[in-house]
Amino acid sequence: MTGFDVLTGRAPDPAGEPRPDALAELPLPDKLREVDLTLRPDRERAVDALEIAAYLEADGLNDESLRDRYGAGGLFAAAEWLYAQRGTGRALERPRREARPRFPWALAQRGPLYLLPGLCGLLIAQATPPVTGRAFVFAAAFGWGYSLLIASVRYAEPLGTPGRALRLTLWVGGACGLLGGALSALLWPGGEPWTTALLWGTAMGGAVALAGAAAGVMLALGERGQVAGAFAPALLLGGMLYVLPSTGLAVAALAALAVFPVLLALRATRDGGELPARFVTLRPGLGLAAYGWALAAAFAGLSLRLGGWTMLPLVLSAGLLEAGVWNAQQGLQYVARQQGSFTLLVRRGAARVLGTALVYGLGLLGLLALLSAVRWLAAGWLSIGTPAPTGAAGPGALGDLPFSDLSRAALITVSAFGAALLLSTWLANQRRERWLLAFWLGFCLLLALGVSPPALSLFAAFALLPLTLFALYDLRSYR
Repeated sequence: MTGFDVLTGRAPDPAGEPRPDALAELPLPDKLREVDLTLRPDRERAVDALEIAAYLEADGLNDESLRDRYGAGGLFAAAEWLYAQRGTGRALERPRREARPRFPWALAQRGPLYLLPGLCGLLIAQATPPVTGRAFVFAAAFGWGYSLLIASVRYAEPLGTPGRALRLTLWVGGACGLLGGALSALLWPGGEPWTTALLWGTAMGGAVALAGAAAGVMLALGERGQVAGAFAPALLLGGMLYVLPSTGLAVAALAALAVFPVLLALRATRDGGELPARFVTLRPGLGLAAYGWALAAAFAGLSLRLGGWTMLPLVLSAGLLEAGVWNAQQGLQYVARQQGSFTLLVRRGAARVLGTALVYGLGLLGLLALLSAVRWLAAGWLSIGTPAPTGAAGPGALGDLPFSDLSRAALITVSAFGAALLLSTWLANQRRERWLLAFWLGFCLLLALGVSPPALSLFAAFALLPLTLFALYDLRSYR
């Protein structure tokens, strides 16, 4: 008898139960493999089988569960078996097999949906006084960072719907839009009487900010169909306004832009949830919001230097970027479950994250190159037998069409900035938003000082590589 047999007050059955010295030579039962994988680090340091039994009991495993679920003879029989095989790694001979994570193509739909509030605002701004354009720019940039705050509130209660808290984000976003639109009108009235400028600026800022916050709430809850339906009336009125500009139609379009998305967002958050509607609920997401606003400023600066149409593929592929980040993180979790070596884990994790950023950047490069080739072919076809007018930007005045200003600098800038954007988004998910805030503020400063956009975008992509590799050495990045 072993000392453990004496402590448990039982003697081994010579006929039915293997002796302790023979247990190490026997294969571990398949149903005990889960226990073996959980306890192996502790089992290697255990001084006797009684300590293993204590670990099993601490994990809530008793005689009944070990006998019924794992096929062991009971608590002490399982502990004896596991202790006898300590250090052999028999449970690791056949690692658990699982399917690789699939790419979440459904998230790619979110990119065009993000564009809907801005598209409605642009249609309204083209038929209203110039002050509305400046208010729209503020509200659109504000919505970029504010959507990150909304997402942080949503995932603060992952098992429920934080209805009250999300409604608070809706009203706070609308109030900030009203205030920002009013300030834009007072600072840059654009030659309009201050009362007229104040009214138009406040209405535009509030409507776009409310619509953007409502879209953020519905997308955070996965209500993609609701988002598409919420902006249908505003898009219809905006299209009519584009053809027949009028003040009454512009007011109706602004009202539709503000009201319908808000009503559907309120409907989606009718379940109150447990999170309170207080500022303390929003405070943890302020760091992410500040990072988002810095990123929006960098995007706006590049748009001013390159043209808004050039940066449009980044907006349309925003959902694809989110899907890439999501897939990369799922891949890191998969790698962590399959790899036993930390060095190999970091190597495969780096290949996963950096490879996703490279593919996204090359995808943007290929898309813009295709658009540039199509425009070149169209220009050549239209120019056959038609001399270009004096002063035109190109044959047939194609310089006025979208993507007419594509150049080698624009191709490099958009693809490099896209890769940097994906790395930045992944790092923000790893709670590196403070460093990223300083990084993108510095990017904006260098852009304002006149640094070349291609060189600056390439620098941003390469400068984020060390921080990404540093984060991959943190095991918390594989959660």
